[in-house]
Amino acid sequence: MREGYWVVAATGAYHLVDDHAMWIQRPENARALGLPEEVVEAIQAVRWDFNGPGRRQILTLAMDNGLIRSRGHGPAEVTFEFRMDTEAAIRAVVPFMQATLGPASVPKFNCLRTGESISFVYGEAQKIIEAGTISFLLPVWRRPTQALPVQRPYLLLNGFDQMPGWTCWELPEGLTSHELVTLLRQHAPLGSGWLALSDGRAWRLAPSTPPLTPLLDINPELADRACPDCGWPSGGKGASCQCRNLTVCRVCSLPFFWPIPGRDYTNLQGASCYVTVLASAGHRCVHWPSVRVLPFDDLIRRGR
Repeated sequence: MREGYWVVAATGAYHLVDDHAMWIQRPENARALGLPEEVVEAIQAVRWDFNGPGRRQILTLAMDNGLIRSRGHGPAEVTFEFRMDTEAAIRAVVPFMQATLGPASVPKFNCLRTGESISFVYGEAQKIIEAGTISFLLPVWRRPTQALPVQRPYLLLNGFDQMPGWTCWELPEGLTSHELVTLLRQHAPLGSGWLALSDGRAWRLAPSTPPLTPLLDINPELADRACPDCGWPSGGKGASCQCRNLTVCRVCSLPFFWPIPGRDYTNLQGASCYVTVLASAGHRCVHWPSVRVLPFDDLIRRGR
């Protein structure tokens, strides 16, 4: 790959280059990027060799002095390499991403000093990043604990009403789990997300979610094959249902893992409830400051 960009972290300015090392070894180009004269001379003094130690030394000198190397890989991935703090690098290239990336682009940030690597889909993270918050990209143990804008119980849906991102409604207090399910079935549209109960449980919602109704009321013959409370299938007493996913993320307060059914499970019509496999799905933090919070009356009006 003989084309890419140098990005100046201090200003956000970026320059199209042919070969990163060869381009910056020309003194007029290095000066145009704002490098100190001693660094310009040090880069010139290195003997350039194709993909050898000389080339790597040139790139290291440039990145040690506040430059970020960018290049494309295939139709979607764009790599950023640097030796500064990852958070600072992401903030520095926001103008570059705004000008050059599309919603399906996948920027990948590689810190050559620490070996840390972070990637994401630009369209999913663009608004959050441009708002100045990138902690959701960091490992969970490095993220600050978020303050939730609502109290339990609440309904949290992704892509509600064809709007991108998350939407949340605080639900009435004092209702049992089955009363909440009955209420939501009357007013809430199908969508993926979470129903967080007052007692600390959180039920995963999806269009294929089994009925959150005791199977005894639907099909007595299947009643012993699913949790009588959440309706989630379980192959036996040892299998986990949704009521057992109580280990939550300290950042966003949603479960780290939740059960997913195998090939045979209870569908929305209460047909089959034999589960051969229960697995776990990985957790992705919800960025609560970007969640739309709507009043419960709004949800009621939509369901009429």
